[in-house]
Amino acid sequence: MIVAMATDVVCTAEINAPVEKVFAYVDDFSHAQDWIYGLDRIEAVGEPTHGVGATFDGTMKVGMSFHSTIRCTGWEQDACLELESVKGLKNTQRWTFEDLGDGRTKVTAQISYTLPGGPVGLTMAKAIKPFVGIAIRSTSESLAKQVEALP
Repeated sequence: MIVAMATDVVCTAEINAPVEKVFAYVDDFSHAQDWIYGLDRIEAVGEPTHGVGATFDGTMKVGMSFHSTIRCTGWEQDACLELESVKGLKNTQRWTFEDLGDGRTKVTAQISYTLPGGPVGLTMAKAIKPFVGIAIRSTSESLAKQVEALP
């Protein structure tokens, strides 16, 4: 029996911008390549392009290339985005946005992905492990930098 290997990652960033601005930026997929580390390609699959039901096809390069089609399964204005894969690398994402007052926002990303089991999964896990910490740190820093630079 081959058991799949799940990995959970939690990342938090505090951004010097109001929650409405941060949420709007993250909710607009056209900005994703500017701040998500390793995101090589993303495109909307039909309509809608944000909110529940929005579907995206993308490729990440983090040591190896991973393809997924993800769909928005939860959306609450200025509070939460939830995404789940429907094809490709199995993953779920939950992005929460907290107004810290004084024009500051805390963003928390909870990401879970499942690699195949057996020798292939072990090889993949070893190949991407060094990139996970770099990806998390870089994504948080890039998101803050991009949003804080907006007019």
